[in-house]
Amino acid sequence: MLRNRPLTQPPLTFAHGTLSGVSPRRPRRKGGSLKDGERRQIARAARHGPAAPPPATGSPRVLCDGGSRGNPGPAAIAAVLLGPDGAQEGRLAETIGRATAAEAEYRAILLGLGLALARGYDDIEVCSDSRLAIAAVEGRTPGDPGLAALVADIEAIAAGFAAVRWHWHPRAANEVADALVRELLWG
Repeated sequence: MLRNRPLTQPPLTFAHGTLSGVSPRRPRRKGGSLKDGERRQIARAARHGPAAPPPATGSPRVLCDGGSRGNPGPAAIAAVLLGPDGAQEGRLAETIGRATAAEAEYRAILLGLGLALARGYDDIEVCSDSRLAIAAVEGRTPGDPGLAALVADIEAIAAGFAAVRWHWHPRAANEVADALVRELLWG
């Protein structure tokens, strides 16, 4: 059973300090230290190595990815065009200034559609690891007016194709495009 200690007794002492007053933590050094996101990206790249190409599906595919460092923060987008045999036929990656992660995902889809149009494809699969973006282009318009405008742009470009199939896939299946975005954001 616990007994109450009188207030006049000194606090309990431990090897690392006292129970009533933990020794103050020293502040981090300024400069030269990586932010948590940068540290995670470096560790992930070291574990996984270079991205392996996705398997062939028999139809042309666009792998799209967007991301930001912070939300909003500096953002980048990437799109990789794969031919029917799974061979990489083109890829684009660019920084887009300050944007949210969601905005970057939508802009990556626009970039991928433009890449497929430039190569002359009229029937494509568009793959993204953003459930939100795929749901939006399949008909569930986002409440944010800026994202809704991007969806309208995506739908206008998609109308130029004979057929567009939208697919969500896990991040691991989007490694080629994801690596391009990581390279731009974390170098």
